Amino acid sequence: MNAIVTLSAHNPAFLPLVLLAVMIALGAIFGRLCEWIHIPSLTGFFLSGIVVGVYLLLTNQEGTYDSIKAVGSISLSIIMFELGTRLHFRKVSHNLSEVLLIVLSQAVFTVGLVTLAFLLLGAPWEIGLLIGVIAMATSPETIMVLSRSYRSKGHLTDAIMPHIGMDDMIGVIIFSIVLAIATSVNGHTVVSTEVMILEPLFEIVGSILVGGAIGGVLALFIRISGKDVARKHQFYLMETVCAIILITALTQFHLKIGDVEFILSPILMPMFMGIVFTNLTSKAIRKENDVALDAFTPPFIMLFFALIGIQLVISVIGLSGSIWFLVLAVLVYVVIRVVGKQIGVIVGSKLKKTPKEIVKYLVWSLLPQATVSIGMAQIVLLETDLPEDWRRILFVVVLIAAFIYQLVGPIVAEKTLIASREIEPGKLNFFSYEHEGKPKEEPRLPRF
Repeated sequence: MNAIVTLSAHNPAFLPLVLLAVMIALGAIFGRLCEWIHIPSLTGFFLSGIVVGVYLLLTNQEGTYDSIKAVGSISLSIIMFELGTRLHFRKVSHNLSEVLLIVLSQAVFTVGLVTLAFLLLGAPWEIGLLIGVIAMATSPETIMVLSRSYRSKGHLTDAIMPHIGMDDMIGVIIFSIVLAIATSVNGHTVVSTEVMILEPLFEIVGSILVGGAIGGVLALFIRISGKDVARKHQFYLMETVCAIILITALTQFHLKIGDVEFILSPILMPMFMGIVFTNLTSKAIRKENDVALDAFTPPFIMLFFALIGIQLVISVIGLSGSIWFLVLAVLVYVVIRVVGKQIGVIVGSKLKKTPKEIVKYLVWSLLPQATVSIGMAQIVLLETDLPEDWRRILFVVVLIAAFIYQLVGPIVAEKTLIASREIEPGKLNFFSYEHEGKPKEEPRLPRF
């Protein structure tokens, strides 16, 4: 007799809704428990997905994941849009050359060292290169929480967000080019050199133009609706959510121009929507829009990490090969990525007169990795032209590494900001924050 309770409904569409509700409830509970033992709440969100993933496997309902993964795509768009809104030209223009040099230096050493390490582990060249590019990416939500909770100020704080944005932007562009070449070489049909070049070009340029255009329209509508003071938060929220859903939907279409078939980047498009939006609106409107969006996004961010937990369970079960090889691959990735980034920061800083605190602390502030890297790993996982076993290995390595980084990354990032004297020492709390000399605020879920 099977003691496991299985779920069924007259209308199959309602089962995914139940799973989403369960993940939100478990995520909130596990997130709070993790905070009590001084572990970032993001870890609790992962765990809620792992629990649900195990349940789906035990009841042979893992196919239900396909019905809810669209929520993860919307969540990724929200995160990248928020990252884009942090890249205001007035703030980043004064040290743009410094950021570019350090980011490019990081790219060379991180991609090079991680790629070489995985080639030595026996990975095909395209998988080694793809995982090397993915290693560039940095997770923005952890630093957003830290800087927002502590209201940190200083050169290091000002440098972090532009570095993350530029790091991810350049990483996604390189990733698009490498992925197009890898799938073309491994594909069953002969692809011309012209198509191989134009496919990533159309994806990159199209994502920037379409994302920027939607960001411009969003800025226009929000400026108009801002005149209605009584209901402006409602308008801000409705218009921003509409733009995010639209941009998420557009990334799911296969577009074709002549013989070139391509998709719009689920990472670049929302990021450029945020960049254009934030540079076409006033500071007051940006703050009001942040307040409106804050009330809507936390469940989606929670579900993004929970869905990753489900996909991790499903992918690990489907893996063939030695568990010790997987452990070795994860350790190599985690260590070599940090070494590559540190060397890149040191070399890049030598070319510019970079303050000592940037050289000393920047790489540790950029340690967390989740959203962008997992988004790229998911894209690789779905590319059927690439070797299936190595696709799964790449995805699981990136997921486990992200889990490790999310355990230690926020703690290390907080300590670096304290050491650089840009925040006051205190408890890291992802659910609430306090400020000395001010009344205690009610706990609330901040933006990630």
